[in-house]
Amino acid sequence: MSKLRDTIAQAIKDADRSFFNENYIKQADNVLTELRKAGYEVVPLKPSPGLVQFVIDNLPFGRLKPTELVTQLYSLIVDNVRKHG
Repeated sequence: MSKLRDTIAQAIKDADRSFFNENYIKQADNVLTELRKAGYEVVPLKPSPGLVQFVIDNLPFGRLKPTELVTQLYSLIVDNVRKHG
């Protein structure tokens, strides 16, 4: 998640016009923490090859209703991003 954190930190820094030295990493971490508290997770727009392989390796077996399959896939993606950022 450090790339996302750095991106948010740079955005905060770019928006901040004060003369004080700010801790942008701390602010970015706080933004991510608050997003997670609110039930959100930031995920990449395109999955990495490792993420694709993780989902393939962890697909649920058996017949699932389409709604259950999509829910399982979504959860796998978000869980993997949380663990491996």
